[in-house]
Amino acid sequence: MITEGLMQALPIKLQGILQGYQYILPELVIAAWILVSIVGDLFLVGGSEKSTRSWRYLIAQGGLILALLLAYQRMHHSTEGFVSFRMLWVNPGANAINCLILGIGFIIISINQYQQKSFSFEEKIGFFSILLGSLLTSLSIHFLSIFLSIELMSLGTYLLVGLRKDTEGVRAALPYVLFGMGTSAMLLYGLSLIYGITGTMQILDPAFSRGLATADAYLAGMALALVGTGILFKMSWVPFHPWSPDVMESLPASWMSWISTAPKIAVAWLGIRLVHFVPVSMQDVIALLAILTLLVGNLGALNQLNAKRLVAYSSIAHGGFLAMAWLMPAEQGVDNLLFYSLVYSLSTILVFYILDEVETPGYQENDMDQWAGFGQTYPVRALTLFIGFIALIGLPPAGTFLAKVNYFSQLWEKYQITQSNSILILLVTAILMTAISIYYYLRIPFQMYFKKGDAIHPADTLKNNWIYWVLTCGIIACMLFPTLIYSIWKA
Repeated sequence: MITEGLMQALPIKLQGILQGYQYILPELVIAAWILVSIVGDLFLVGGSEKSTRSWRYLIAQGGLILALLLAYQRMHHSTEGFVSFRMLWVNPGANAINCLILGIGFIIISINQYQQKSFSFEEKIGFFSILLGSLLTSLSIHFLSIFLSIELMSLGTYLLVGLRKDTEGVRAALPYVLFGMGTSAMLLYGLSLIYGITGTMQILDPAFSRGLATADAYLAGMALALVGTGILFKMSWVPFHPWSPDVMESLPASWMSWISTAPKIAVAWLGIRLVHFVPVSMQDVIALLAILTLLVGNLGALNQLNAKRLVAYSSIAHGGFLAMAWLMPAEQGVDNLLFYSLVYSLSTILVFYILDEVETPGYQENDMDQWAGFGQTYPVRALTLFIGFIALIGLPPAGTFLAKVNYFSQLWEKYQITQSNSILILLVTAILMTAISIYYYLRIPFQMYFKKGDAIHPADTLKNNWIYWVLTCGIIACMLFPTLIYSIWKA
């Protein structure tokens, strides 16, 4: 009788599982596309390097377009549901985040293809691993899926960081991998402690919040701190930031942009879900770490003479801005994170690609001088780079101006409600650091327009101006049409 009952229930269970997976079709497409790209490489053996590279890009673009269309359809229909034994939760906010991550990936791959940059097998696997890990991280609500998604994202990052086999590449990659292994162990240990405290691995289970609320304060605090360590490492927050400048300096623009955006956005979204279970006292700790991150990122950028390291330090500060959404009310935090992530990603891609394109050997120690006269020799490229820096500062006409104004206003409103000194200090620090960033971001434009000298002679002929105009127009459009941007993911 028991066997007959199981056999009768099995088709119903299988049907329910299959119906659930329709919610995560974009993520399944990317997972399948990894296998397709691996098998596809078997048929490319023996071909020329150019044709192999072209086919790899086309296959990657095909998967990204299909996944992006499915994700947009899912977002447009406001699809919501639990998948994979309640390990993943598809919801409107996660839908919008995943659309953004897929869009960033498509932009980077398309620019790489147009500029005929290398796309080796290792780069392809690293790119897709970060992509799939980021997509799943934004959906994860179970300890197992959270850990596996973050580790998948990390493995892809390790692969891209370790591509350079010279001394500088190894020196940059080794600390990052060691830091990553240590923080992964801390994350796993923290999750296991929380499971012991709450008796559940599902963060939406009422037992999760109830268990944390009634647990011993020191034990719960230690568990949350360990989990926070694993998350904040991906955000390059202080004190887990030292790897960032060396790694960013050693990577090409495409992978600098990718590592600086997709993982940070996915983890910032995960943090929004987790932080609401954190005691108020721990939120003061988050505010303190955000303050330190803003200080270290901005003050560290002040004395940088290498343009890539300057932007790498500033990306630490932007990681602090992204995660400031954790301290806002849920709905406002989601909206502000989405908008800030969009304009930050476009700005980062624009600046990193131009810096990489005009990099000249021989200026590794002091490459500020190489920009002298660049504004006169390459006026179009100089203007787009200038707008990119304006966007990273957060000044008009860039969309980051509105994004930062939203952040500041929401923090001020929270301070008025809570009268929390940590929130007020964070707000003041964020405003002051934004003002300080004007100095170091505009050092290169000052060299371009007000210093005379022989303009750098990049290997590229700098004829791809339309790519950068598209990114620049996107940055400005976020400022001019914010209502339209919001309506797209709230449709």
